[in-house]
Amino acid sequence: MNTLFEIAARLQSAGSAEALLLIAVKATLILLIAHLLLAVLSRSSAATRHVVATLALVSVLALAFFTPVVPTWNLAWLDAPENTIGALGDEEPSSIGTALSLARETGIVPAKPLSIAERAVNVTRNGWKGMIVLGIGFISLLLLAQMLAGMVGVALVARNAEPFGSETAERELEAARAHLGLTRPIRLLRSERVSVPVIWGIAAPVLMLPADSITWSRERLRVVLLHELAHLRRLDGVTLLITRAAVSLFWFHPLAWSMNRAARNACERACDDLVLASGAKPSDYADHLLHIAKALPSFDPFRSVTLAMSRKSELEGRLLSILQAGISRSGFTKRGVAIACAIAAFIVIPISAVRLIADGDAPPPPPEKLIAKASGSSIDVVDDFDDVMPDFGKFFREGKVPKTGEDWNDRGNDLYKDQKYAEAAEAYRRAVELKFRPEITAYNMACAYALADKKDQALGALATAVRAGYDDFDHIKEDSDLDSLRSDPRFAQIAGSASTERLRAVLADYTKAKTGDEWFDAGLELLRLRRFDESVNAFQQAIAANEKPVTSMYNIACAYSLKGDANNGMAWLSRAVASGFPSTAKLDEDADLELLRRQPQFAGLRRLAQDLELKDGGWLFFEDWSEATKHHREMAAKHPDSGRAWFNLGYASLQAHDYGNAVMAFEKAFARDYRRGPAAYNMACAHARAGQNDAAIAALIRARDHGFELKNYLAHDSDLRKLRKDPRFQELKRQTLRKSS
Repeated sequence: MNTLFEIAARLQSAGSAEALLLIAVKATLILLIAHLLLAVLSRSSAATRHVVATLALVSVLALAFFTPVVPTWNLAWLDAPENTIGALGDEEPSSIGTALSLARETGIVPAKPLSIAERAVNVTRNGWKGMIVLGIGFISLLLLAQMLAGMVGVALVARNAEPFGSETAERELEAARAHLGLTRPIRLLRSERVSVPVIWGIAAPVLMLPADSITWSRERLRVVLLHELAHLRRLDGVTLLITRAAVSLFWFHPLAWSMNRAARNACERACDDLVLASGAKPSDYADHLLHIAKALPSFDPFRSVTLAMSRKSELEGRLLSILQAGISRSGFTKRGVAIACAIAAFIVIPISAVRLIADGDAPPPPPEKLIAKASGSSIDVVDDFDDVMPDFGKFFREGKVPKTGEDWNDRGNDLYKDQKYAEAAEAYRRAVELKFRPEITAYNMACAYALADKKDQALGALATAVRAGYDDFDHIKEDSDLDSLRSDPRFAQIAGSASTERLRAVLADYTKAKTGDEWFDAGLELLRLRRFDESVNAFQQAIAANEKPVTSMYNIACAYSLKGDANNGMAWLSRAVASGFPSTAKLDEDADLELLRRQPQFAGLRRLAQDLELKDGGWLFFEDWSEATKHHREMAAKHPDSGRAWFNLGYASLQAHDYGNAVMAFEKAFARDYRRGPAAYNMACAHARAGQNDAAIAALIRARDHGFELKNYLAHDSDLRKLRKDPRFQELKRQTLRKSS
């Protein structure tokens, strides 16, 4: 580190390369402080760590803007060199050039304003140092251009994505919005071009899910929607672009890349914590992440500009964090963010002002003396990193009187980390009394009591957790925090009853189910518990209520396969494929279908599923839907009775701007009772693009009458922009919004 400062001090006055080096030194100092701070905060909440990592990257980005505008703070560092002219160059400077430079600096000769071209020549004329500066800047511009191209690409994918077309998904979206306090309208879309859930946009956000998300359970949809909307609530899209810009400018700095990885990882974990705070079971949530990650491709073209729920490189650490009980999952308040920003400014602004100068025989101070903090109107120098790096997580909670269940839970987490188990248990008890995630908090209370060697209270808390719905039986069996209870016969009784309680609760839900989503959820739980007959009946009831009928058919096929009934299993699997089941990969890999894959007719069914898969037109600016349209026209001719084949042809024709054929194909899909709501809506889009307002309005009304949720599309779908001035469209929009409210 001393060597780096010495080089900067000797070279900074010689040109742009040296100025860049000094900025890099300052950035190194800030990033080192941030990395040390993250190490101190290793057990704090993910939200706290995300704020620290983000502010570090924002700070190094701000260096480029603060350095030329803040007042200079000259810091003596080295002895003055004996010969200051020509000492740093490879050649002796010309006497005329030196004289002119001195004359301009003293004002004898007026300085002539330089053009951009002349400045560029001045940068490069002194040789390799100028070329290095230009090379670094050129690569930064390329990375910024790549980021811009990614943003344009995501916007185009969102524009071409299709409506999700599921009432259950729309209900879960509204529930997630209400839970997180979001008021902005959010469009829920489905696209073949995204492999993981992706949220995009700030003012008019869209949430894109992969094509096979239509088969997801309601619980998976719920946690996915909560996770993605958590990004929206936290404004993670904004911080992502800012930190990405910082990394693009400091691409040559390894600490910047590692800080960016830390920021993204903490960002995802903070959203995981919000999902868990909604009551999601950790083991189930981890299972959902694993299933989503299994479908990931090796290359994600939008990684740099989107926040995706599950990426393989981050998965292991996130799963450990999700499944680990007792870690801090508290959020970061607006007040906390404001204080953190103020602290960052007090560090960054003085560092930006530092300019190293030579000063006689003054001995160089140690590097840690360069950390400055503001004190009134003067600048002091501190002797120790500890003065500027407190434990932020505790700092913002110190002195705060717990009021809510979440406050008491956070207090319990802090006490637990400090190994004050009896006090932690009491804090958890207060959180349970205030009904804050009672099943998880009561379980944490049991662990704390067990570690405090209070067996009776621990067993009572564990029983409370089970009654409240805690059903992660594997975790109960393996958790070392509960080792002191295992020899007690009451522990075996509680752990054994938990499984029975779960089955009893599921059967109770099954007998009380009335709505389609209640039947679907009961069917899914019964399938997991291997109660096949009840599961099949529940899914049939869900189909009758038009609740995720395709997924219900597929799950019935799985139930029959597991039960050993191949004939019924193949019959229901054929219905699922014909009705739009989208994933041939799932047909190949799902362990539940092992029996069906051994049947002779399975190969033909798989070929049909492959024929009916929706083909796209390529990527971004290279889209060409002509081949996809040709393929789907052949498939519609090959399977003329398949509504799905006609729907695919309609969609490809719509993207190829062949609006007449699109309307014809969607009409045929509608007549074959295939996804009538989305088929009618897409007809409306085709008519609207073709300028046929009367037919478009009529098709929108047909879509609404067949259950399609118009409210999330009328205001934002660009396909309908030609209708926006039509009074009938405005009236339909008012009716739709009035009905939804």
